[in-house]
Amino acid sequence: MIIGALLHRLSSALAFVERGLLRLLVLVIASFVLLNVGLRVFGITIAWADELAVYAMILSGFVGASLMLRARIDPAVRLAHEIVPETVSRALRIVVSAGSAAFGMVLFWLCLRWFDPVGLMAAGFDVSEFEMQSFNFIYTDTTPVMAVPSYWFYLVMPWFALTLSVHALANLAEDLGLVGRRADPAGLALSKTPL
Repeated sequence: MIIGALLHRLSSALAFVERGLLRLLVLVIASFVLLNVGLRVFGITIAWADELAVYAMILSGFVGASLMLRARIDPAVRLAHEIVPETVSRALRIVVSAGSAAFGMVLFWLCLRWFDPVGLMAAGFDVSEFEMQSFNFIYTDTTPVMAVPSYWFYLVMPWFALTLSVHALANLAEDLGLVGRRADPAGLALSKTPL
């Protein structure tokens, strides 16, 4: 019960952060796309604005997917739950929540292997030494146009893995009856108001 309640609170806090982040990312996408479209009328193109809009769109996909899992608004899963009896629907929700939690935890473990913070610390935070020892070039890879280190954008992967795991575990706790489910667990109804 206590773990379920803690997961519920943590999931709600993460959903609050994700809603704000998603709004910001959508604002960035719209702003930079419209800026570039407007400037192209005058024959001016800002390549970095296009690249930043693309990265913001990718990031928003990961953030939005995590929120969708918490809200359980994936259309394919929802349709399956609507046509089967309640006992089967509950079993399906448990399987989906457990599978999503497992996927999120495995993805987080893979992200730890990819970023290899232990190896970076062992190399004394010397990126060149780290690359020689591990042949992992994540910290020197840069974006094509902005020349920003790509790992800043790759950080969405461990974030997604963490939030996905927490949201899936919160859903699982609700499915198992450890905590009650609110009508809008991801807080998406609040997001329908204008910025």
